[in-house]
Amino acid sequence: MQPQRSAATAPTGALERVSTRAWSRHRSIGAAVRAARPGTVIAVAPGVYRESLLLDKAVTIVGEDPDQAVELVGIDGPALVLVGGVAVVRGLTVRGARPDTAVIVAESGELTAQSCRVIGGPVQVGGRATVVLRQCSISQSTTAGVIAADGARLTAEQLRVEGVEGSGVVVRGAGAVSLTNSSISRVSGSGVQVGDTGTVDLAGCDIAHCETAGLHVDDRGQARMRDTHLHDLAGDGIWLASSAPFRAGWWTSLRPDRPASPDADDAAGPDNDPFGDPGEVGGVAVQRCELTRVGGAGLVLGGSAQVLLRDSTVDGTGAVGLVADGESRLALLDTRIVNAGVTAVALRDRAELRYRGGTVTGAGANGLFANGSSRAVIEQCELRGSKFSAVHLTGEANVALVQCVVAGTPEYGVRASDRSLLRLQGGTIDGATLGGVQVDATADAELRDVSVVSCGIGVRIDTPHRPLLHGCEIRDIAQTGVEIAASAAPTLRDCRITRCGAAGVFIDQLATPTLDGCQVNGIGGSGIAVTEGAAPLVRQVTVAGCKKNGVYFAPGAHGTFEDCDVSDIDYPALYVGAGADPVLRRCHVHDVEEDLSQMPGANAVFEGCWTTAVGKSTMPMTPETVSATPTGRPVTAGSRPAGSRPAGPPTVAAAPETPESLLGKLSGLVGLERVKQDVSGLVKLVQMSEMRKAAGMLPPPMSRHLVFAGNPGTGKTTVARLYGRLLAALGVLADGHLVEVDRGQLVGEYVGHTAPKTQAAFRRALGGVLFIDEAYALVPEGQDNDFGKEAIATLVKLMEDHREEVAVIVAGYPKEMRHFIAANPGLSSRFSRTLTFEDYSADELVLIVEQQAAQHDYVLSGPTRGALADYFGEVDRGTGFGNGRFARKVFQHMTEFHAARVGELSEPTPEQLSTLLPADLPSLDIDSGNSGGNR
Repeated sequence: MQPQRSAATAPTGALERVSTRAWSRHRSIGAAVRAARPGTVIAVAPGVYRESLLLDKAVTIVGEDPDQAVELVGIDGPALVLVGGVAVVRGLTVRGARPDTAVIVAESGELTAQSCRVIGGPVQVGGRATVVLRQCSISQSTTAGVIAADGARLTAEQLRVEGVEGSGVVVRGAGAVSLTNSSISRVSGSGVQVGDTGTVDLAGCDIAHCETAGLHVDDRGQARMRDTHLHDLAGDGIWLASSAPFRAGWWTSLRPDRPASPDADDAAGPDNDPFGDPGEVGGVAVQRCELTRVGGAGLVLGGSAQVLLRDSTVDGTGAVGLVADGESRLALLDTRIVNAGVTAVALRDRAELRYRGGTVTGAGANGLFANGSSRAVIEQCELRGSKFSAVHLTGEANVALVQCVVAGTPEYGVRASDRSLLRLQGGTIDGATLGGVQVDATADAELRDVSVVSCGIGVRIDTPHRPLLHGCEIRDIAQTGVEIAASAAPTLRDCRITRCGAAGVFIDQLATPTLDGCQVNGIGGSGIAVTEGAAPLVRQVTVAGCKKNGVYFAPGAHGTFEDCDVSDIDYPALYVGAGADPVLRRCHVHDVEEDLSQMPGANAVFEGCWTTAVGKSTMPMTPETVSATPTGRPVTAGSRPAGSRPAGPPTVAAAPETPESLLGKLSGLVGLERVKQDVSGLVKLVQMSEMRKAAGMLPPPMSRHLVFAGNPGTGKTTVARLYGRLLAALGVLADGHLVEVDRGQLVGEYVGHTAPKTQAAFRRALGGVLFIDEAYALVPEGQDNDFGKEAIATLVKLMEDHREEVAVIVAGYPKEMRHFIAANPGLSSRFSRTLTFEDYSADELVLIVEQQAAQHDYVLSGPTRGALADYFGEVDRGTGFGNGRFARKVFQHMTEFHAARVGELSEPTPEQLSTLLPADLPSLDIDSGNSGGNR
């Protein structure tokens, strides 16, 4: 009589029974398999079966009693080997013979294991075998939990891998693994490791307590992960060095030079989404996943890896949240990076990032740090609560932020250092303690329609480039709204600067900014402060509601103000210090107690200016200024009805400069002895040439075009400005003004744009000096089709056509300038003289600091001068050392430390308020030039 069978084990064909009892037909599972026909069900009674089972036909092996264990224990190798057929194993516990040997090996055919326990070794799938694991567990292996190699396929549902010395799942060759609702935990390697051309698909999985990484992908491996949680990892969350090729449809090439608008249709992927379909990503695609409590980095990319994170969270990493090196590409969409132990997102080398609609909060260092030649476009994101600067660019990084919110950092909201390029379009920078935006070293920046609010300093520009601020709002600033450092020359157009505790716009020595159509109001100090040697060009600017002067010209300041409006000022609307010679044209001062305070020796020029509603007026007027109002009543000198704009001759003419006075100013510069000798020699040569002409003799051969070779901060721009004024004083040039440009003002982006741009810059310089900074950038190495060569050819032609109307100076590093001159035969013939600007010595840097101190009413004690000399002798003078800029930066730090020190005194004396001590020196690790540091 046949025993009764449960419905769960009822055969669809023949039935074979296995038992360890003596009366059983089959005492081993192998015997039953050998006796079975295809389609046979083999029911195995509870017990331990020590054998190595070989499957090569379609059979089903099931445990007879689901409440009692059936154990298959390998003898000297795998317990179960599939070499063909379609086999099913259900309800068995399978143990390996040795912990370093696979327990189940599938070499060919198809195997389905359900409700099985695999102990003491991995499930290994190779060849073209296919394995399905349902509700199974794998544990106590010393190599891996699952190994899929060659072209094998393994699919698992509700698989549990735990207690493995090695990686939980290993995919290599062309193997493919799919895990659904599965878990991997307590492994000494990685949770999932993919190499060669293997692929893995994870859905609804849980990966925890891995020593190396949750997911490790290299070679040309690929992974797709959805609704998966990686957590409590000792190592990294995802480590990727894959070189898998990109697939079409998901990646939009970055254009940091032209940041896209938030709704730009610039994508090739489905529904115009630049992030495309995660299934179309080569590398790793992550969707709706969480990486939490990770000891290392949340995500590490290297090589040419590529990753997409969509609607995912990285929370609580011990190291960097996400780091991309090499030539990797990282795309983030609606992804949150929270509580990174150090920087949230770090880009290095040539890595590229595209980030849209995400948040970065609570970073232990920077929110975003970009170095090397990395590139990023970040759109509609929020970066909040970083411990360092929220966004910091160094190296030659190129980063665009579009409609982003940056808030709550004790340092800078956004800082661009080294030779980086920053572009901000829209968005807000809020609550940055040191400053909203800082651009220093030789970085460049473009800010359009950006709001900078509630920061220490609004925007600080300290770079030889010409950053642009267009349509920006800078308000509720604790100190200065816009601080323009020495020798800087940014352009501010249609900007609004309101409610600042100190100056609205501060323009430091020798700076030459342009302000056009701006509004400055509600200022705690002066609206616009111009220091010695600065020469801003200010047009159609409104200054109102200032607690001090509307416009303050320090002794020796310059500048041109046209069509400006100044009103509601507590101090005199205009202050002009001794030796200052600004030109004010068609400016209106009204509704103030006093319009002008001009010190003895001041040489301000007023052309067509007028005042209304002024208590005390001392502004010089031209005769045409005294006229009648529309009602016929006379207007006293110093008053003019609104809307009247006469243009008369200046009342106070500036004293003409002489070659002797200008050479005296040149001689007064610190250091530069060789340059001074060279310029003096050129002056004598020009004078001799003029005398020979007057005597009817031929002039000696000479070229007024020069090469300035030297490191940053060595006075090249200052000497260029004096050189132009010298040529004007000698009658060689019409007015000797300086027009400073770089590659950006000469080279166009498209075919046909370069020549017009170069011609426009050249026309502005006619009658003066065209100063091309970093001229070697016009001939980048390895780029034969670069538009810079067209700019050079255009420039050479213009120099020939206008040889008597302009002087051209090209400047840059010595080695790079030699390469530049050799790039075009026409350059070497026109630039026959090179002036070498040596780095400043330690003693000369001390003199620069002393000059700065004297100009700001500070005094250096004797010990301080000695400490400064030692300090400058020890500072790192690597490539790009800032020289004079560095000395000025040291002085600025000294005043800050002095303020902190003296601020603790209850009643400081005047001597204590003005004397800088050795204790005020900064540490040697401050930025020494063009390097911004990893902050």
